[in-house]
Amino acid sequence: MAIAGSAVSPAWGHAGVDSPLPKAAALPLPALLGGLCLLLIVAVVWLGIRLKQQRNQARQLAAQALARSDEVQQHNSRLQAALLEKAQLELQLREQAEAFERLANEDDLSGLPNRRAFDEVLARDMAVARRAGRALSLVVLSIDHLRQINTEWSRAVGDLVLCEVGELMRRSLRASDMPARLGNKEFAVLLTDTALPEAEIACQRLQRLFAQYAEWGGHEADDIKVSFSAGVVQLREDDQAPVLFYQRAKNALAQAKREGRARTCAA
Repeated sequence: MAIAGSAVSPAWGHAGVDSPLPKAAALPLPALLGGLCLLLIVAVVWLGIRLKQQRNQARQLAAQALARSDEVQQHNSRLQAALLEKAQLELQLREQAEAFERLANEDDLSGLPNRRAFDEVLARDMAVARRAGRALSLVVLSIDHLRQINTEWSRAVGDLVLCEVGELMRRSLRASDMPARLGNKEFAVLLTDTALPEAEIACQRLQRLFAQYAEWGGHEADDIKVSFSAGVVQLREDDQAPVLFYQRAKNALAQAKREGRARTCAA
């Protein structure tokens, strides 16, 4: 007799072995397209955000670069201004130094070298003349009757006469010669490469210029007469010091004054 449970079992077991597994349901095409569109939209939005961020970063970098460029330009401008100010200051200091040097070595009235400059050049030229075996002559001259001009015409006129003396000396001498004002009415001339006879000729030429000058002190020639007395010497072996050379010229000047002024005496 067949058992009911046995009849059922083969059928159940067959069904459990041979029946296929259930399959996943396929997505409809519209749903698939909708998903792809959604992904595309998300990607576009994300790219837009990234592009905006990059643009913002680019603008910030450009602004920083511009600001940095402005800073560099301002720095360069300040540097150029500082360099210009430095150059102007150096020029001003150099001009002041030259002005002080002129004041220290130039007579402020006649514009000729003063006693300080004369002493320096005298010592130098004496050394050069001795070393090279060259002639060197010295003229010391004094303006005749300057005190009388100051008394009769005023000190201002006398000062103008001294200025004119300086101008005539510059005009009559060579560029290598050195005229100087040593005192109130005393002047000197150093004549390089010049022997005594040539120095006397130079004094005579200057005397003629004095006699021909027509407007001493701003007045007519007949109103004011200006002349000078001079002593001229040539460097000798026994002139061991500048003061000795100068004193010989002073002695010759004194001799010219004793002989009546307006003349040159050589020694």
